[in-house]
Amino acid sequence: MLLSEAGLSLEQWLLTERLGKAREMLAAPRYDRLTVAAIATRCGFSSPSHFSRRFQAAYGAAPSEWRRLRREEAMAAAG
Repeated sequence: MLLSEAGLSLEQWLLTERLGKAREMLAAPRYDRLTVAAIATRCGFSSPSHFSRRFQAAYGAAPSEWRRLRREEAMAAAG
């Protein structure tokens, strides 16, 4: 499907992809040692504050809060 058919610009699609990757990394235990800023950089964001604003707008929580909630859910499910 072409982006224009889906009603997305290349910029919107790229942002969605980067935010999705960041969300996966924030939830994955293998990336626990990375800061939110490091994850933002690895996902193509040059500014951690811009990343945080975009993440919160997309998912309703700040990246650090989202990460904390995922950890709590994983612990509750495990034990």
